[in-house]
Amino acid sequence: MPPVADAKVDANIIEQVRSQVADILHPHYDTPFNFLRWLQSYEFNVSKTVHNLRKHLKWRKERHLDEDARGLQQSAVTAEYAPLSVVGWNQVEGGDRLIVVDQCGRIDIGGVMKSIQPTEYLHQLYRNFENLLSMIMKKEAETGVQCAVLYVFDLDGLSFDPSLLGILSGPFRVSWQSLGLHYRELIDRFVVINTPSYINVLWSALSAFIPEQSKSRIAITGRNWRDELLVMAEAECLPERYGGKIPDEKALKDPQPVPKDLYWRPKPDYPSVAAMHRISTPAADCRVPGKTRTLTYYLEAGMELHLYSHNESDFTFAIYYSEKETTPEEEYEALLPPIQKCALPAIDLYNQDITRTGYYHLRMTNDAAWLFPSTYRLIVHEKSGKEVQALNQKEKWIKQGVKSK
Repeated sequence: MPPVADAKVDANIIEQVRSQVADILHPHYDTPFNFLRWLQSYEFNVSKTVHNLRKHLKWRKERHLDEDARGLQQSAVTAEYAPLSVVGWNQVEGGDRLIVVDQCGRIDIGGVMKSIQPTEYLHQLYRNFENLLSMIMKKEAETGVQCAVLYVFDLDGLSFDPSLLGILSGPFRVSWQSLGLHYRELIDRFVVINTPSYINVLWSALSAFIPEQSKSRIAITGRNWRDELLVMAEAECLPERYGGKIPDEKALKDPQPVPKDLYWRPKPDYPSVAAMHRISTPAADCRVPGKTRTLTYYLEAGMELHLYSHNESDFTFAIYYSEKETTPEEEYEALLPPIQKCALPAIDLYNQDITRTGYYHLRMTNDAAWLFPSTYRLIVHEKSGKEVQALNQKEKWIKQGVKSK
């Protein structure tokens, strides 16, 4: 039973939502608290909740998240050198807050950015949050109380260099926006500790991208941050360096620098950048915030696609499906909602299982450049390595890649 004042009313609302997503609902995810989180996120608007929850459940099914998460890529570099420390359950407020520490100030963020592929990195973050969700669901089943995460950002060791603001407004922002789409109401509060003297500069870079309803959950602490943290969590539930009683080595995974031999290098089975097709996209202007290009593929069920891409400026990428080629764009089904892909050194690999025969539309939007056109490099292969050609591959805005000998 959901832990709310009028349990009968909310139980009825939850059942309304559940009945409308039952066809794609996995038993593992079928808990009242999961529905409650989505309803809370959309202010108990049933139609909005169902619309967005169906997208999430389709994604969970596609990536097998309620089984073994085999549809998610793994990033050993992210797991090892940008670790998340799950400290344990807070005893304040009935033990319903899971304390998680992100020591982002100590992470070798430059080394991480030189070592990761965008999709692989994001999928590893999804894996982290699936682990948190699993712990939350287990605790809720035991207690009958809705639980959430108390997320601590520790900025100790953070150095201000020219690349920091770009990383914050780029990969950091994009990854958290993506997490926010899928893990609604999972985090109850963000607490920022060990804030540097230039915290106002960092906040200015990020605050424009944070929804107003989320800003109230962010606590930026001052010099007495230990005292402020101890108001939210008992000493028995915190590491010693935070004023708690848990030995640091038992609670925290201190990040280490990324060895240079782990920096990303092209893999033998990857196409070269020269082999990718260059898609020129016009710059945005004051009238149109982002110009787009769309490649359309006819694909049959059972195929597994590997989408290799590279971009030197930020692009927004999305995948849509239609049963017929003549389907109006506004009726396309979003398989991958628009997501910004930041410019990184590595070639990215995005894998997509084709579950339905039909037309798949890969859309690229240039919403970052305002003066000049930008180029997005892309090539699509079957799992076997054979290239898959788009139906409109010969458009004049595509410069064909160099074929391998």
